[in-house]
Amino acid sequence: MKRRVRAGFIGIMALAIMGLAGCDHYVCSSGANFGASTCTSSGTGLGTNGNGSTTAAFVFVADAAGTGTTGTIDGYTLNTTASTFGTTPSYTAPATPLNDSGVGMVVAQKKYLYTGFSTTNQIFGWSIGADGTLTALSGFPIAASFMHLVGTGSSSQSIATNPAGTLLFFSAFGSPNDGIYVYQIDTSGALTAVSGSPFSAPFVGNLATDGLGKYLYVAEVLGDHTGAQIAAYAINSTTNALTAVPGSPFAFPMWQVQGEPSGNFLIGTTGQSAASPLLGGVDDDHLYVFSITQSGTDAGAIAEVSGSPFKTVTSPLSIAVQPETGGTLVYSFGVADSDLAFNAVEGYSISSAGALTAVSGSPFANAAVGDLGVFDQSGSFLFNYGVIDNTGTSTLTFQMGAFDVASGGTLTQPTSTLTLTNGGYFAVTDPQ
Repeated sequence: MKRRVRAGFIGIMALAIMGLAGCDHYVCSSGANFGASTCTSSGTGLGTNGNGSTTAAFVFVADAAGTGTTGTIDGYTLNTTASTFGTTPSYTAPATPLNDSGVGMVVAQKKYLYTGFSTTNQIFGWSIGADGTLTALSGFPIAASFMHLVGTGSSSQSIATNPAGTLLFFSAFGSPNDGIYVYQIDTSGALTAVSGSPFSAPFVGNLATDGLGKYLYVAEVLGDHTGAQIAAYAINSTTNALTAVPGSPFAFPMWQVQGEPSGNFLIGTTGQSAASPLLGGVDDDHLYVFSITQSGTDAGAIAEVSGSPFKTVTSPLSIAVQPETGGTLVYSFGVADSDLAFNAVEGYSISSAGALTAVSGSPFANAAVGDLGVFDQSGSFLFNYGVIDNTGTSTLTFQMGAFDVASGGTLTQPTSTLTLTNGGYFAVTDPQ
């Protein structure tokens, strides 16, 4: 049977627009891609965590198909003592709107999980228990009339938080509710709209803050998965209001950018791949690094560092940047040109000058599980997510691998790859 891998970002957005279950970019032969007329899981996971006591991380996945009457948020636990990665024990999946994969998902402060749903124009929020279970926050879901405008185009990061987890950002585009919506997250998880929100934005895009939470960046994304420019905003440290950085938007055609912990640099990718016309149809085998102006009248402005763009082995569709203080590692993920497999994950270290250098052992073929990657907050584990399209059966297999990250950047897999019940936007958190 022929299989195809799917690119997660494209499929999630297509399915969200169509009101179907969230599925990732998939590979026909040994990879993953969101998007199909029907989404049927081919597996139910690897089981529970066993009796080990060391929980490394929790994973939450938006499951638009749910139980048949509602969607759900599925919960999984990585346990390093028991060497298991499977369904969280005693977990009751909270109900969400049916056939709605949401517009994104984020964790704040390791305590709260947020996602928005376009079919109901609501923001859902849950507190995360020490055992990985979810409890609806008081007063949630809350009305958000702009939610159906979030994620327009091929956005993958239409929701973001600052590093402290005290602010929640949404990128929406469409009259009369376009702009950047900003909420303050209090100690109970409640959301309060920041005065002046929504803030004017020239376009919709993928959101990211710098590593210190001083600036918000919006990478414009177009319907064909290409980038065009980057808007930059200073975040007021007292009021949390956004002010456009002088010179913004900047003419860098990035599809995705990520801040690194020092706050000095953004790492970006154009997201171009020959694997599919939806991914641009041409390879861009490079990662881009931008310096962030730290002071003066143009603080927050960006410019490419010396040596950028940096050559990669394959075309990076997405990136993950090590988040903890002092973290210097960057990983890229993508789809092979054949569209039949995922690329081996590539790892790089970033210097104090912003230069990227491949880590020992890169590329890591053992980590070629998907084209979406994310770190836990400690930077100790890297999660890679993808979807396989079993062509001819209308069946998608959603899979996720968890990898130990050594100090030098080497990736090892402590457990088997997890087959998820279903797939969509996902978020990872360390236990409190």
